[in-house]
Amino acid sequence: MKRYLQVFLLAIAFDLYWALVVLFREHGLMIWLALAILACLLLPSAYRLYAIGLAAAGCLLDALWALTGLISFTSESLIPLWMVALWLMFATVWTQLTLTTTLPGWLLTLLAAAGGPVAYLIGERLGAITFLEPTFIVVSWMVPGWLVLMLFFHLLLGRQK
Repeated sequence: MKRYLQVFLLAIAFDLYWALVVLFREHGLMIWLALAILACLLLPSAYRLYAIGLAAAGCLLDALWALTGLISFTSESLIPLWMVALWLMFATVWTQLTLTTTLPGWLLTLLAAAGGPVAYLIGERLGAITFLEPTFIVVSWMVPGWLVLMLFFHLLLGRQK
């Protein structure tokens, strides 16, 4: 399969997964977790730890934002399991995308720094999370958070150019 087609299909598949998780949240929890774990297991074994590390760091970033009063999830836990599944799937797809694409790491980092907060904005509009501060303030914290997270990921993975 041609590389650009593979990247395109990967992006479409993740967007579909993201939409289903955000819309149905706890109602499909076992499915979301199983799909994320399966996808991670399908990564080359040398890169699984990178994906798991990115997912863990993303969950910690969400926890930080929740603890500081920027966001709140609609569940009773600090970070609901559906969000953990979403982070694992994102990290898995992002790792695969990073390995597959010829785009430089710095560009991927900037794309994630812009796209991550947009996903939270859409998630907020769909009722999956609540912004506890004005949208501008929340996004103003999310953009640098995503930027630092993805910068470290790409530096660790060795894709900086």
